Amino acid sequence: MRLEMFAGAALLCFLAQPVLADTHVLARAGGWQAFGGTTNSGRPLCGMSSSSGGRYFGLKYFSGNKTLTIQLGSSKWRIENGAKQKLTMQFDRETPWNATGTGMHFNDGDAGLEYDINRNQLDQFMREFRSSSQINILFLGSTAAAWNGSLSGTGSISDSFMRCIRELK
Repeated sequence: MRLEMFAGAALLCFLAQPVLADTHVLARAGGWQAFGGTTNSGRPLCGMSSSSGGRYFGLKYFSGNKTLTIQLGSSKWRIENGAKQKLTMQFDRETPWNATGTGMHFNDGDAGLEYDINRNQLDQFMREFRSSSQINILFLGSTAAAWNGSLSGTGSISDSFMRCIRELK
């Protein structure tokens, strides 16, 4: 009887464990990678990301959303979950994208900001993203240093990302 109770408790503990994210790299170019798979909750997603020097930039599309989610992170930032931060993001000399990021934290504890691009702006966003060589992000009303980063490799990575999104439908 005691063995059966232990086995039952062990089974319940196993079933109560969260589902781990299951993503895989679809392509790499420059400092960028495209990935696809599922979130911790099993929701399908596609993404592109780059990280270096303690900074992270990621684009994610979650199946069923009407937006593209952008996540920025830094091991040096201190921001509270839910805090708002106005910013501008510009590709080369294109018109800046204005957004308000929401403070969050990644699984590794690094602070981040998250904001969305409407799905109906996805074509324009991707055209600018893939054809530009530089991204510049300014944090308005903040002492956070501006971001300047290379977009080398985003042309081919964007193809893999968009293919992944089309396959989610």
